[in-house]
Amino acid sequence: MNHELKILRRSLFLIYMPMVFILFGLPLRAEDLGASGVEIGILFSIFTIALLVLRPLVGIGLDRIGRRSFFIAAMVFYLLSNSLYAVGDTVNGLYFARAFHGIGFAILSITTETITADLTQQKNRAEAMGGNIASQSRGGMLGAFIGFSLVGFLPVYAWQYSFAFYGVVAGFAVVFAVRYIPETLPVGTKGKPKVKFKFPPRYYGLLAAIFLAAFASAIIQPYYLIYLRGRLGLELQALAAVFLPMGIAYAVFPGILGRWVSDLNRALVVSAGFVIAAILYASVPHIGSFIWLIGAFTGAAIGSVLVDLSKNAWLGDIADPEAAGRTFGMGALATGIGATLGPLAGGYIFDGIGKAYIFYAGAAVLLLAALTVSTYAIAGVTQKE
Repeated sequence: MNHELKILRRSLFLIYMPMVFILFGLPLRAEDLGASGVEIGILFSIFTIALLVLRPLVGIGLDRIGRRSFFIAAMVFYLLSNSLYAVGDTVNGLYFARAFHGIGFAILSITTETITADLTQQKNRAEAMGGNIASQSRGGMLGAFIGFSLVGFLPVYAWQYSFAFYGVVAGFAVVFAVRYIPETLPVGTKGKPKVKFKFPPRYYGLLAAIFLAAFASAIIQPYYLIYLRGRLGLELQALAAVFLPMGIAYAVFPGILGRWVSDLNRALVVSAGFVIAAILYASVPHIGSFIWLIGAFTGAAIGSVLVDLSKNAWLGDIADPEAAGRTFGMGALATGIGATLGPLAGGYIFDGIGKAYIFYAGAAVLLLAALTVSTYAIAGVTQKE
């Protein structure tokens, strides 16, 4: 692994510390503050609207201005969002924090993918993308350990103290990024990209699958913890135990799986990941065993890892080096649309049809995404094309 990727991953490790804790705690925090299912959906949609609006613009900026300044800006927005989470004690306060969080994530995710594409070749790109996911997840696991320890010792103040700590860590991440993150924009392209960008028409199906996957995930994500707490009567610590193996899977498997699938057909790997996640999500309402529940969510996490690292590597493969930011921007736009609409659909299903149906709906959409991507595998499309 080259030195620039090591620097990138150290930054990701620091800034992603709240990742697991916030995914786990935000819907529960919102419910405790009196939010309804629809209001929780709005909370998640505020985040994804930022992705929808900003990511394509960030892609253009990455190709015109460079990568480094956007990476540093993302660190600053994470610092602001962590600070707002720490002091916010109303649903409206969470809305403001979530908006800044969405801006930071919109900038950081596409910038990280573009920098990684700049620094890698086709043969090691999936492994590198997996290494990024692993670094993010390890930071998230450490942050979750700190957050859940505070839940055990100081439950009333755990949310505020956790995000105060994450804010301090984000401050260190800003300083580290300013000092060490390099510029990776190809020499001679700054200010005026030489390539007139057009996303390859033959890969519109990939964009459709990315949209469907984001939509499916966003149907489930805001509500599954509330569902499990109500259905199984689990306390906060028990819910955390359900997802500890899932966090370990995200921390350990991306690098390993990235090496294994580097030479495989990207479409086949992505399709397999969708199918694995769909089957396991659909099984959740029928599982009464605590142990089997852990297994289902851990397996779904592995499927998601396969999708994420192979999808990002695939986008990097088809991108012109001088238009990488805009290529990832198109993928991010598809993600943003799906992630914006998903929580609203999930809120309607959760409140109006039945709580368990969020899992069936998400699984059905994932299977549709798998079918869409499988056409590339059947046609023999590989990362070399």
